[in-house]
Amino acid sequence: MSQSSWKDQIKKKWGPHSHCPICGKAMPTDKKFCSQSCKDNYFESERKQKRKGRLQCIFLIVMLVVMMLVMFILPLFG
Repeated sequence: MSQSSWKDQIKKKWGPHSHCPICGKAMPTDKKFCSQSCKDNYFESERKQKRKGRLQCIFLIVMLVVMMLVMFILPLFG
């Protein structure tokens, strides 16, 4: 059995479909999520990732300012 015939058999059996990015359930190709709860979970995790990125950026800037103070300002007083 060649690979193309294997793929054709799968397409014939299941038809065109996609999978939910959250739970992995099969669904029609025109939908992005299988249910409202998966959609809510997706947007909640996306919001948390954005917040985490902002906090990391703020932390990096604060650490840069502290390092500049330690390297350039404190030796003037020492």
